[in-house]
Amino acid sequence: MKFSIVFLGVAASLLLACTENRSADPKVSSDAGDALDSQAVSAGILPDPKDVEFAGRYETRSELGADKFCAVANGSNSYKIGFLAVFGSESKCEGTGTASIDGENVRVVLAGKGNCAFNARYDGIELRFPGVVERECSTYCSAKASMSGTHYFMVQPGNDAARGTLGRKIERLCD
Repeated sequence: MKFSIVFLGVAASLLLACTENRSADPKVSSDAGDALDSQAVSAGILPDPKDVEFAGRYETRSELGADKFCAVANGSNSYKIGFLAVFGSESKCEGTGTASIDGENVRVVLAGKGNCAFNARYDGIELRFPGVVERECSTYCSAKASMSGTHYFMVQPGNDAARGTLGRKIERLCD
């Protein structure tokens, strides 16, 4: 009896390990996902990445407050940006800088409190900062706050909407 229980436990552990390794395999093809995305764009469910507007006001709300991002067009694929990520009444990340877009890739460069640059992703609806940003980016955050993994949803397109985005210490994030 003990042998069969131990055997079942070992077999379940091996099965779980094999499943985890398969799903984490970076070589897994995404052809099916690409095909679904293409069909969703054709049906109007997802925006066409070629026709996506980046300029505008973005927000994500939680019980801690409203995270904000804004982008004002400076020319071809170049934008003045600002952001605020809140983690309570006193804890936050806030800064301004520039961004350039190449497809879904957004190169963010913050200025004023040190060197901070990273690549974000924008699918036409949601802007996602990477899960890990450079250590130098911490100068834009108060203690125990981080911009890593923050995300923002487009709530109002256009330069005028972006210019009205309010920050905390920075009165207008995209003025």
